[in-house]
Amino acid sequence: MEPVLLECRMLDPRSQRTSPMVPAPVPAYVDVVLPRRLHRPFTYIIPPELKDRVVVGRSVVVPFGSQDLHGLVIAVYPRLPPGAPQKGLKTIRSLSAASSDHLLTSEQIALSHWVAERYAAPWGQCIKLVLPPVARARPPQPRYVLTAQGLAMHSSVEPLGETETELLARLRRRPKGIMATTFLKGDNARLTLALHTLVQQGLVGRCDEPVASRTHRPATLHGDTSAVGLPMEPGETADSVEPNPPEAMLWPAVLEQARAKRTLSPVLLQGAHRTRQWCLIQAAQAIIRLGKQVLILAGDVEQAGRLAGFLAARGERPMLLHSGLSMKARAAVWQAAQEGSVKILIGTRMAVFAPLAQLGLVWVEGEDDASLKEEQVPRYHAREVAHYRASREGAVLVLASNHPSLESLSAVQEGRLTACVYRAPEQLPIVNVIDMKNSPRDAGGGTVLSPLLIEGLRGALRQNALSILYLNRKGFASVLHCGDCGAMPQCDACSVALTFFRRSNHIRCHYCGRTKPVPEHCPRCQSLKLEPVGSGTERVEEAVRRQFPQARVGRVDGETIRRPADARALHRLLTAGDIDILIGTQMIFRLGLHGRALFVALPDADAGLHVPDFRSAERMYHALLDAAALARPASVGGQLLIQTRLADHHAIMALASGDEEVFVQQEQAFRQMLQYPPWTCLVRLDVSGTKEAVVCHAAERWAALLRAHAAGRERTVAVLGPSPASHVLRRGRYCWQILIKSSSLEAGKEIAMRTREDLERESRRGGLRYDIDVDPVSMA
Repeated sequence: MEPVLLECRMLDPRSQRTSPMVPAPVPAYVDVVLPRRLHRPFTYIIPPELKDRVVVGRSVVVPFGSQDLHGLVIAVYPRLPPGAPQKGLKTIRSLSAASSDHLLTSEQIALSHWVAERYAAPWGQCIKLVLPPVARARPPQPRYVLTAQGLAMHSSVEPLGETETELLARLRRRPKGIMATTFLKGDNARLTLALHTLVQQGLVGRCDEPVASRTHRPATLHGDTSAVGLPMEPGETADSVEPNPPEAMLWPAVLEQARAKRTLSPVLLQGAHRTRQWCLIQAAQAIIRLGKQVLILAGDVEQAGRLAGFLAARGERPMLLHSGLSMKARAAVWQAAQEGSVKILIGTRMAVFAPLAQLGLVWVEGEDDASLKEEQVPRYHAREVAHYRASREGAVLVLASNHPSLESLSAVQEGRLTACVYRAPEQLPIVNVIDMKNSPRDAGGGTVLSPLLIEGLRGALRQNALSILYLNRKGFASVLHCGDCGAMPQCDACSVALTFFRRSNHIRCHYCGRTKPVPEHCPRCQSLKLEPVGSGTERVEEAVRRQFPQARVGRVDGETIRRPADARALHRLLTAGDIDILIGTQMIFRLGLHGRALFVALPDADAGLHVPDFRSAERMYHALLDAAALARPASVGGQLLIQTRLADHHAIMALASGDEEVFVQQEQAFRQMLQYPPWTCLVRLDVSGTKEAVVCHAAERWAALLRAHAAGRERTVAVLGPSPASHVLRRGRYCWQILIKSSSLEAGKEIAMRTREDLERESRRGGLRYDIDVDPVSMA
């Protein structure tokens, strides 16, 4: 039975803002969504004792198979709904323990339903997105406390042994008692015997009640930015962000449209980071003056923290919501948002579901960031969810980036986005491209430092200025390669070669994290000729230290920055000027070093192109622009050096010429010719399991069903595959993929969902999983 979510069961979403949801008269039946990979709700009977307490948005406990599950009520009926079975309906067991705190509004339920429909995801899993964070309560641990007799006792009343006296004194210093597990640790036989003695004398008693926890209040930033992890960029203050003349004329005009409450299409803001910050401050303050709330989304925790610190320095009081916070902290921020006490909420993609009832501005910072797309089911894209929320709630949507995605640029061309472009060519560094096609390779098989790169580092060192080397590959080498048979040590659970780390002397899988010692010989032919091939950040660091032994060298990657404290320590070194050369992966772009380096170099600029993904060129171009943003302007000697074997690639030519259209026009032509987004809609289907032959057969069966359903629509729907995934084995599961290209998203999605239902009925116990990824950002 398909529920009619907002037609007959709940009030209009906009009216819900001022009036609470009420159940239909004398409710007797409900539809409940369960937190499983299920795409429909289930109908249950309301028991007499709960008839006046079960309403839409309430969490209930219901029987499902042989177990009881917590589900959410999404519809109530006074009579048996059409399509529901006449017999066999089960009855609700009870309300959930925390049901009163988890009462969802119609807007939240509608949002979860939209995500489920838009991304072909189980509704029960999408409901989790809009539920408030709840810290899992640990079972209460027994503890021992002093009894009234023990508190009143004096040592002179009755002599005790030395251990008993020490334990009594210890308990007096701890009014909440000592956990029972403490007495089980180590060799505490004497202490345990003393405890038993005190219990027998009635001086100590066992307490099984949990210790009362403190109420967690959300942290609000105002002035002090240390709580956000990374503060603002060194040398940057709130007053240092000044608009350029074109911005002073154009951006206030956009805000005026918002103040007048005119129909305003979403805005694509393209400009340098300081430009975007100035526009953000102006927009946020204008919206707050209208009595509305501001939601700001960022691709990573560091970027969210810097934005929060910047706004706090301007006198605002933003709150943060991201996965780096404890569950209690997240719950406190969620509650503050629900109560309306949050004016500015900044977070990662999870924050797009925050319950802000008076939403006036949704700002997506770095709208092209792949991190805005969730990798697990439900695979939503926060940018698209933000678009839906803004249009539904009448808020202004701003998509901001230094290098917008081709999808957003295409939307501008079609009139679905309003573009505000602020280019500042004078801010670009001098760009030098070194064609390494005919350059000699080092003994390990990979080019690391060219003479011009070494000279650039030497020049920056003479001026006591910062140099940055960007290489998006950590470790010492990509692989270990056998010089005799060509074999490479691979992960046992994934179909990928293991990365070599020389400093820790191990090889590791970047997908599942499995680690092995470096083998002494080739696993295939037993040869001793195992050589590192390819360059990673560790290898570049070693080469730099060898070339410049007196330089202070730092490295930024997943091996050196594991905790927020590591990032803060690195930031202190950069602020103090204690690093001469910084080497890193994409993590280097999260440090807020815009315009800081005199010399920036990419030792292997085109490494990311050797990936089976139609977006690889776009990612490369964006990385080049991000690297250029780290360098000082050409007017003060800033340089960007690009080492490449594809000097004629349109991404490199566009950066070297300073003309973005060189890349955009060429890339759009490629996408249109090959029919990839944004000229077509793409749905990726994954079939995975533990037996490759079974997975291959299931993928072929799915592809056959898809082609049968698409028969007669070949001009609008194309089915490609199946084929093994780029890494066919990952974490012990084999994966095959199918691609659906369609002229409309609904067409491709519809045949994918219909055929998946058939397959899941055929192979319920086969250990296979059929996943749908709508609008995938990666083909891996």
